[in-house]
Amino acid sequence: MIVACLIAIVAATAIYAHSRESGNDRSDFSQALFGARALLHGANPYVLVGPTRVYESQWPVMYPATAYAFAIPFAGLSDGVAAALFVAASTFLLVYGMTAGTWHRLPMLASIAFLSSVQLAQWSIVITAMLFLPVLAALAAVKPQAAFPVIASSPSRVALTAALIGGLVLLAVSIALLPSWPLEWWRIVRETQQLRPPIMRLGGPLILLVLLRWRRPEAWLVFLMACMPQSWAWYNALTLLAIATTYREACVLSLVSSAGGLAAVWYIRDSSSPASYPAWGAALVAFAYLPATIAVLRRPNVKEGAPWRSKEIERMGDLRD
Repeated sequence: MIVACLIAIVAATAIYAHSRESGNDRSDFSQALFGARALLHGANPYVLVGPTRVYESQWPVMYPATAYAFAIPFAGLSDGVAAALFVAASTFLLVYGMTAGTWHRLPMLASIAFLSSVQLAQWSIVITAMLFLPVLAALAAVKPQAAFPVIASSPSRVALTAALIGGLVLLAVSIALLPSWPLEWWRIVRETQQLRPPIMRLGGPLILLVLLRWRRPEAWLVFLMACMPQSWAWYNALTLLAIATTYREACVLSLVSSAGGLAAVWYIRDSSSPASYPAWGAALVAFAYLPATIAVLRRPNVKEGAPWRSKEIERMGDLRD
């Protein structure tokens, strides 16, 4: 708990200091905040976000309104403070969960995937924390395509129960404030060019090899993540790093994915042009998904507990059963 608190404070301080220094306190969480404020004022965020609109953005809004419902408690804060608190809470939960009984996953925190998640105040941190703390699946509806692989591959019944209850609550709140949002959101998501499953990108079909280890939960996690529509952004690789079973594996996965991210930044550079999306997607497959696939293939195809579940948690589950 002490380590989790310290790392959470450092992460929150970093994003807040960056926003103050740059003079721009916008982050990816800012769009959820804008949506929450719009809902509270009876406005429709799906027509207010985008190029030359009230909330200037290169891309249209792609979050479901359930994310806006979750952000309502933060709506009264400035974007910078809200993002810092969101990152602090998410990081604390991730570190607290992943260090239960082991310290070998700490290299995840030095990866580009984690650092970019902090810098952008992304949901990937709390989504990854769901692996270790299944009750957090109550937030799955804020980004369902990212949370689904985590819930589907989890051996814990708590994850599914929490996802259903939390999803119904967030859905009820969002529909009460904006009944038309599901159709508007689905139309925008279908029309966007940047969301594409990794398995459909260059080299993506090789990820199917992970199903040779179909008895292992981590094989299904990697496969289902590869099948979900997502951007090429490197924070999407964070959850993949959680499959490491040893310190050496955690180091290799973090280093390889980070090296790929840096190489993509250096050689591709332009991340805003749709013409660059295929190259970014291929880099994510090559340096994040395929190394995770290889890590799983090195293990026997036997039914075992999920590698992200600590022995202490497994024993507690056995006692409850």
